[in-house]
Amino acid sequence: MAEPEEYSEAVALLENLQLSTTQEDLLPSLDAVLSFLQKFSGEDLDSHTHGFVECGILNELYKNLTQGTGDLQLKVVMVLAELAKSESVRKACVDKGFVPLLLNMLKSTEDITLATQICRALGNICYEHDEGREAIDDENGLPVLLDLMRSHLKNEDPAASRLRLTACGYLLNVTNTNDKMLEKALTEGALDLLEQYVWQHRGDREMCNMALLAIGSFVDTDLCQHKLQSSTLCSTIVSLLDTKLADCYENMILELFISLSEIDDLKDILADTNLSSHLIRIIQSNTGRLDDGSQQTIKMASDLLVLLLTGDKSMEVMFSKGEGLVFVETVKWLESDSAHLQLSAALAIGNFARRDEHCQKLVEQGIVEKLLNVIRAQSNPEGDITLQHAVLSALRNLAIPVSNKSVLLKAGVIDVVLCLMPSETMAVVFKLLGVLRMLIDNQEPAAVQLGKNREFVTRLVEWCDVDEHAGVKGEATRLLASLIKNSHSADVMRNVVKADGIEHLVAMTVSEHVVMQNEALVALTLIVSAVLEDVAMALKQSDLTESITSILQKEETIPEIICNTLKLTKIICSAATPPTNQMIPCSILACAGLLSDMQSTLKEDIATSGIASLTEKLTNHQDDKVKEAASSLLTTIQILTTER
Repeated sequence: MAEPEEYSEAVALLENLQLSTTQEDLLPSLDAVLSFLQKFSGEDLDSHTHGFVECGILNELYKNLTQGTGDLQLKVVMVLAELAKSESVRKACVDKGFVPLLLNMLKSTEDITLATQICRALGNICYEHDEGREAIDDENGLPVLLDLMRSHLKNEDPAASRLRLTACGYLLNVTNTNDKMLEKALTEGALDLLEQYVWQHRGDREMCNMALLAIGSFVDTDLCQHKLQSSTLCSTIVSLLDTKLADCYENMILELFISLSEIDDLKDILADTNLSSHLIRIIQSNTGRLDDGSQQTIKMASDLLVLLLTGDKSMEVMFSKGEGLVFVETVKWLESDSAHLQLSAALAIGNFARRDEHCQKLVEQGIVEKLLNVIRAQSNPEGDITLQHAVLSALRNLAIPVSNKSVLLKAGVIDVVLCLMPSETMAVVFKLLGVLRMLIDNQEPAAVQLGKNREFVTRLVEWCDVDEHAGVKGEATRLLASLIKNSHSADVMRNVVKADGIEHLVAMTVSEHVVMQNEALVALTLIVSAVLEDVAMALKQSDLTESITSILQKEETIPEIICNTLKLTKIICSAATPPTNQMIPCSILACAGLLSDMQSTLKEDIATSGIASLTEKLTNHQDDKVKEAASSLLTTIQILTTER
């Protein structure tokens, strides 16, 4: 409760109001209250309005509003609007019954000034106040407001401009963050009405900004997003950027479209406008300015461009066969002094590179060297990891088309991106691994070069063990398998064995992802075909037998995986057994010094593990290739058992 000295003046003003019995006396008393309230804001206003309410001012206002006419009603509503700016007063206004009273007045009055103040009072009562909104809804107040807005859409009376602005603010307050009121307003045609306001009054900065704010309150709703797809509102908003007041609308429009650009269908709609050229103009006009406002505008405009590029149609429109304004400008940004523009450029190029023909065009235009220059500049410990991530994403996409791989390899992409190998940022590592995996696909010399790099293979195996980032762990293991598959090099295979990478390939054979299972099985098959003597110990220690058993006994395992598993098993079982006196060093069993005939031990495990019975069942599989592979392996196991 406010202390007496804090509101003694309020008490005196209220007493004077209570003693006033005629309209002539009431008007100056209300003016005095109004002037007093207008001196305060924030917490000061709260404390003083609280004093007024405690002393019963709402009773006086209600009495004079119901009994008075003309100027007296107007003045009462003005005081009420001022009081309702205070959060603590809004519920009391609802409880006193002002909402239905004000709405009835709004329906019947033809006085623009009174209507303006009623909208102001109601807007303040429901500002961040759901009880106020519910009270308005109980009286079906939204249609009353929208009808008022329609009736004054083209009113040229100077006072109508203020009414339109205030009514838009009231609409914003009564709907904002309230799903029920938002949906009702949309159903009643609020979106179309706001578009008409924007178009009709595009030369009125305050009016358009308020309308844009109101539109912004609707855009997160499903109903609004649905309606936008069949309306011309987006085009109308973009048209504001063609007016003399474009600078005044820019940030509001950027914020609004950033929200809308998450919706795929709306990206296509925006692609059909000249929004992208406006965004380029906005960025160009603010480039070189170092003030926070200009930098923020550049960030918003470039962010919006990148968001638009995530849509297929909008990306195609802006690429325009490599000649589009957006494409040409974003390429220039790679050499910008602005880190954010460099980032936007890399993200844009990554989006353009979602289609193979674009990738080829980009590479032909020399984009790779520009991206590598950014990587070189950012490869130090203080490098911008967000920029590193974006450039690597672009390079990965560019490396997908077969025709581009040799060009990227010749440009030295592998050596440049490997400078990021020390990175501890897993998002960067994930993209680095993706670039390398794309580059070495069907590129044997590159796979051999990378696989013979002992430092890299060691680091790669470490990444295979990163449990906190499943993406890095999966991508690292896939790259490990890819090195073996694409190099066909025994030296690379031995590097993988020495780096303890086999256990990760074995674990990958039981992955939930079929593609990864297959990649692991192919890699292991190549390894045991070429260097079984080097890998036998690692395969045994990695529980390969258990993995094979797990794959073969699952009914849901697809035929391709079964066949590749059977093939791998057969190669191990078919391998020539070394002489019994051959000894294989084993660092793990150093206490024993040497371990004999690990290949034979591995084959023995397979022969006694139950794999034979699983294989026998598979000879009756419905898939002919599985039957054939199972029969072949079963014969080999039987021979192996006989030899024992």
